[in-house]
Amino acid sequence: MKRLLSLGLLTLTGTVTAQPAPAPLSATAALLDAQGVKTGSATFTQVGTGMQISVQVSGLTPGMHGMHLHEFGRCAPGVDAPTNTIVPFGAAGGHFDPGRSGNHSTPTAADTDGHGGDLPMLMVGADGTGRLRFTTVKSSLTGMNGVLNRSLVIHAMPDDYKSDPAGMSGMRERCGVVTRTGSGNVARDYLLPGAQDFPEGVIYDAKRDLIFTGSAATGDIYAIKGATGQVGVFSRGGALGRSSALGLKLDAQNRLWVAGGAAGTVSVLSPDGAPVAVLETPKSPDAYVNDLTPAPDGNMYVTDSTRPVIYRVTPDLKLSAWLDLNTTPVRYLPGINLNGIVATADGRYLLTIQLNTGDLWRIDLKTKAVKKVMGGLTRGDGLLLDGRTLYVARNAEQVVAKVALSADYGSGNVVVQEPLRGLRYPSTLATIGTQMLVVQSQLDKLQGGTPETPFRLTRFNKF
Repeated sequence: MKRLLSLGLLTLTGTVTAQPAPAPLSATAALLDAQGVKTGSATFTQVGTGMQISVQVSGLTPGMHGMHLHEFGRCAPGVDAPTNTIVPFGAAGGHFDPGRSGNHSTPTAADTDGHGGDLPMLMVGADGTGRLRFTTVKSSLTGMNGVLNRSLVIHAMPDDYKSDPAGMSGMRERCGVVTRTGSGNVARDYLLPGAQDFPEGVIYDAKRDLIFTGSAATGDIYAIKGATGQVGVFSRGGALGRSSALGLKLDAQNRLWVAGGAAGTVSVLSPDGAPVAVLETPKSPDAYVNDLTPAPDGNMYVTDSTRPVIYRVTPDLKLSAWLDLNTTPVRYLPGINLNGIVATADGRYLLTIQLNTGDLWRIDLKTKAVKKVMGGLTRGDGLLLDGRTLYVARNAEQVVAKVALSADYGSGNVVVQEPLRGLRYPSTLATIGTQMLVVQSQLDKLQGGTPETPFRLTRFNKF
């Protein structure tokens, strides 16, 4: 986790005293046997882009034991996919494979050639105790190959480093969930009921204490009670062209606005979920209406991630192309371009993030002048603006970035990249009281792979 060095106050002599750098990101795992008894532990410490792992465990058969990081943070019985039988610690899933290699290999193979969770073997002595300390660059505590809230599993037999899926290393004998040290800023999770929900957008209605989130896969919109977590369906997808629900916003009339993705639509729902309007952008096979924001001028501004245009919806629900981005410094490239968008409280600007380049842009609402604020925010998805602080959900990077902006919103710098206790493709953010919400969308699993269920939204303290 990167943090800017904070500077202390000026002393009487005029010198500046630097405060100690924050401790490296770290985590632990209590290693349990099949009866749930703790027989050892592992520690994880971020070292540059890699991770140092120290393991100590007892009660194992002397000799070499395969050891791997697994996909899910669950040390419980579950189905072993190759045999379709219930096995100890089967709920941990298969090997962690961020590069989607589909291939078991050596601990030094690139993630595109082997599992990111492939680790060195553990040597257990005659007394049944094994100890190992090593550093891996295949996985990390943060970023695309982050292992927070995943599992470390020790097997009964040696690893041949070639046989799929687990190197012929036999039964799972020990398991521990990788738990971040000092992750007290997470307040709670809100769980969704569907096995294929893939939530994307989020907004909070403080008047009714309701959290709204929409499914990128089905267009369903859920309403969640903030105090209790009770979930209900607010509006079913599939109707009126809404097969997907991406960005969500509330307007001054408490109507819910929904970005419709590839359908190219903006839907407006009444406070009770009834359809008010479905606004269509020009027909195109390349449409991807992604996010939207109300501005103090009463208009709603809308991004399209594949067509270089920002749309505007006026208070009388008239949609039109407001800004042709081809006339600006913004250059659309293959993939997802402009995504999250927010309006500044003073009504002067829009801020929007270009996901595939990592560029943050400022747009003058009066002159339409476009200025690059900063780069380096690749995979930036949803935005949340709090005064001069901008929070960016960086989906594949699996962090929320905190950006300090200048007084005119024209420049900024990253203050911290926060993985919380392990994020799964965070897409959007919302304020809930003095705290925040982040959607763990798992959109990387939408077209293939096994999502971690139940899907969740996480409520956390601002940082």
